[in-house]
Amino acid sequence: MLQFQDDGAILKFYSVDSWESDTERLTNKEDRMRKGSSLLLLFVICVPAKAQQAGDQERNKQIARSFFEEVLDKGRFDRYAESHAKDFVAHGENRDGTLDDDMAAAREERKALPDMHVRVNQILAERDLVAVHWTASGTNTQEGMGFPATGKKIKVDGMTIFRFKAGKICEEWSVWDMLSVMRQMGLISSPQ
Repeated sequence: MLQFQDDGAILKFYSVDSWESDTERLTNKEDRMRKGSSLLLLFVICVPAKAQQAGDQERNKQIARSFFEEVLDKGRFDRYAESHAKDFVAHGENRDGTLDDDMAAAREERKALPDMHVRVNQILAERDLVAVHWTASGTNTQEGMGFPATGKKIKVDGMTIFRFKAGKICEEWSVWDMLSVMRQMGLISSPQ
């Protein structure tokens, strides 16, 4: 087989085998270019989405930290709704609570422990979730949370997972050792 230049001169002589290998090289090169273009397109689409997700996660972590440090630690319940969605749900062991229920519980905790301090120990984010490991401490000088005033100091660790939607906390799951709190208050005896 012959390949000609535009002016008609012979450019290259191909045997059948060499023509097929050149054709295969061209086809392989085109396939590699298509695959490379597809990977580049995927990269261009995914990197900004990942960066946006990382930006949202950092924002959500800051909102969660601010809620613990500014609202719960300082008792600034007037700022509660700044971080929470109107349709917020606090998932409990026996029932779910509303935003009003959650705020009432926080007020009861502050009432029972007027000097309550809440410290964020660790905070992590994944997708639309933020997990907070926290420690609450204070002196039980007033009635609250259904308990009498005991004058005892308490300290308890807990974990809270928040789900975020549009920059607001829309769901919460919290756990802490209430049995330990009751023992520290002297309301039940410690196991022997």
